Amino acid sequence: MVLARLKSSQIGKAVPQDWCEGLARLLNDTYSAECKKAKRYFDVYGQIFDEEFLVVVSYFLETNEADAPIACFLSCDPDQIQDEKKVKETQLSYVDLAGLFFDEIFSQEEWSEFEPNWQEVTYKNHKYFYKISRENINLTLEADKLLGDDFEEV
Repeated sequence: MVLARLKSSQIGKAVPQDWCEGLARLLNDTYSAECKKAKRYFDVYGQIFDEEFLVVVSYFLETNEADAPIACFLSCDPDQIQDEKKVKETQLSYVDLAGLFFDEIFSQEEWSEFEPNWQEVTYKNHKYFYKISRENINLTLEADKLLGDDFEEV
């Protein structure tokens, strides 16, 4: 999987669709004024691997989904997903972190501080990783399908 922070030897499981849709709905409602003004919307994708829980929050243009969105990638280490309680804590932290990142983005008229390399952040005494890019998650997922399971990122 090209999206993952860690090189995974296994195929991940999709994060439950209702959780992704719930986070997207929360972001679209919370930032409804910004979405309406920019003619954009939020979409959320997630994948769970043995060693990583990956969530991508994309801010797409309504009129052209192929246009480069703002994409916030969130990841954690295995200790944050070792049991159900930790997964729930991590999910809540991801909601908070996505909000913090987009609060920062929307606080500036001309925000352009993309960080395409994975960075570490500590939140509530736990270590998380993030990157903010223009990557279109939907196009990346389609490319992964075309390239197949044998493709490895260099």
